Amino acid sequence: MAIAAIRTIILYILLMIAMRLMGKRQLGELQPSELAVTMLLSDLAAVPMQDNGLPLFNGIIPILVLVSLEIILSGLMLKFPVVSKAVAGSPIAVIKDGRIDKAAMRRLRMTVDDLAEALRQENVFDIRHVQYAIVETNGHISAFCHPPYQTITLEDMGVKVKDDGLPMVVISDGKCMPWGLQMCDLDEKWLAKTLQKMHCTIEDVFIMTATKTGDFFLLKNKDVTASEGKH
Repeated sequence: MAIAAIRTIILYILLMIAMRLMGKRQLGELQPSELAVTMLLSDLAAVPMQDNGLPLFNGIIPILVLVSLEIILSGLMLKFPVVSKAVAGSPIAVIKDGRIDKAAMRRLRMTVDDLAEALRQENVFDIRHVQYAIVETNGHISAFCHPPYQTITLEDMGVKVKDDGLPMVVISDGKCMPWGLQMCDLDEKWLAKTLQKMHCTIEDVFIMTATKTGDFFLLKNKDVTASEGKH
């Protein structure tokens, strides 16, 4: 039992490292080669987990080979567009200038229902509004609507707003998040000064977010009310 548990832990760690090396794409965003490798990795890892009589090395070697091949192939795709096109294919427009391309849909084996469903996922519920719809290499559909149906932006309205930047978590459950501070162009001195004004320590804070302008949101562990302020 202990041997099986140890083998499982080793394979789990190996798979986590392998997936980390391959990137952070979600399942629906995987290219064909990445999806094939992911499926093969799961099968290869399952065999030595279930069969204690099989040498663990026999399961590790194929996993390392597959990950190495995927990394090499990704490098070739990055350097040579021809390889990328051969492996992943090219985007295909199924709607162009408001007209549905039936031939393209047949090549993709896509039905009208498939197209309508994909457009609904893009918050487009009337196919007449679509000027372009492109099936990306990962199978996702990108939609671009005719100008009258596009979302109005503040720039279109001539409205100017202050850029406060992206709110980032700088304290999470009593722990400082240096990456969040770095993204806001802030430092721990600013954090210490702000917490001092709020009469609390890092350990007292459940969550704190901040922007590059110094605006922050703070929620204490023992306080049900939130405090907002500006440096």
